[in-house]
Amino acid sequence: MEKRAIERFIACGDPHHGFARIYCDACGHDYLLAFSCKMRYFCPSCHQKRVLLYGEWVEENVLAPVPHRQYVFTVPRLLRPIFARRREWLGELCRIAARLLADAYDEALPGARPALILFVQTFGDLVNFNPHLHVLAADGAFLADGRFAALPPVPQTLLAEGFRRAVLDFLVKNEALADELRSRMLAWRHSGFSVHNAVRVPAEDAEGRKKLAGYMLRAPMSLEKMTYDAATGTVIYRSKMHAGLKRNFQVMPGAEWLELLCKHIPDRYEHLVRYVGWYSNRARGERAKKVLTQAGAALLVPATEFIARAKAAWARLIRKVYEADPLECPKCKGPMRVIALIEDPGVIRHILEHLGLWAPLPTERSPPLGPASWPRYANLPLTYHPVPDIA
Repeated sequence: MEKRAIERFIACGDPHHGFARIYCDACGHDYLLAFSCKMRYFCPSCHQKRVLLYGEWVEENVLAPVPHRQYVFTVPRLLRPIFARRREWLGELCRIAARLLADAYDEALPGARPALILFVQTFGDLVNFNPHLHVLAADGAFLADGRFAALPPVPQTLLAEGFRRAVLDFLVKNEALADELRSRMLAWRHSGFSVHNAVRVPAEDAEGRKKLAGYMLRAPMSLEKMTYDAATGTVIYRSKMHAGLKRNFQVMPGAEWLELLCKHIPDRYEHLVRYVGWYSNRARGERAKKVLTQAGAALLVPATEFIARAKAAWARLIRKVYEADPLECPKCKGPMRVIALIEDPGVIRHILEHLGLWAPLPTERSPPLGPASWPRYANLPLTYHPVPDIA
């Protein structure tokens, strides 16, 4: 999976791997738009388009116009390597958090259903492996007839203690943790388990809900925070101050940086977003079926209209990410359209050679820098400054 992600990322935006031809009917101007890799959680630009599209989709199709609150569940540093080796257990963290919240809401309002979306994040501010959960939760619960009942937030200490005991029990049951160590960790005053719920979005703030959902789905790293020194093959990454590492930067060889990024690539078919309760796929499907039954086939979207919407969404996302409209002619400002998708290697080479853009990759590469060539990081003449978290 990691090899595939790196290879696709290298080809992202390179016309040698395929492109679309964009044409203006008014003035005849055209240009080539290279294909993107569409890799989630690895390519910052492609994943950012995914984040923007998700924010719009989840607001229109999932989230109810009610108050929402963010819950963040974290695990101690001592246990994080276990989840790095067994990524499938990240799903168990989601099930534990969902069960704790559902039980708390049911205790406050028996029979009501919570509305939760759980996001798994495996990274910290410095792209270190730090598995934790973000939960976008309706600040209340839904009754059987669809009415919403606002409820006070679930106490953080109650959730943190329940999360600690459930996670430790799960690890002991699966022989990933000794029972003696669990007993000691239960006795610790500062266990490393924590829950935060201070962020709340009011019912009328639809844009706030979209931004919060996008924040929970964001990519591990930001290109604006990264600097690459080609002469030494060194990556410098600046972010917020890390409480454990006591610094706000990472400095390491490029190969080591890639290894760090690869830890955040999800396995094939691994789900990092889950929908629970009123927001579950089943519940939403049942509500949609009732609407279709009541309104009839008039609500079905024709295929041609769906295609038109998809094209409009594609152009809108590019405008948001790159602040440029790919379907606006730079000469006459008229509308442009996609007239061809070029994927055949022979045709690609013929067109790029005709335009003077063919530049094949070299068959031989320079050997990687050895450890003796790496800089002594402690003596680097650099000044580090905190920067805003814009990932």
